[in-house]
Amino acid sequence: MKRFEHVLSQLKEEERTAFLLNKIDGKTHKEVGEILGITKKVAEHRIYAAFNKLRNELEELK
Repeated sequence: MKRFEHVLSQLKEEERTAFLLNKIDGKTHKEVGEILGITKKVAEHRIYAAFNKLRNELEELK
């Protein structure tokens, strides 16, 4: 869990915020976009970018 928190803290602020709103708070891509004042597509991009970075960093632990 500490590793996850560390990797999460290394993300860009906008990626981390979008990711947390979506995965932790359960907001849809559209809702994330509305909250952050961005388009749904930009929200999707930020969420997926964060997810991929987390997956790649945490995969190294295997």
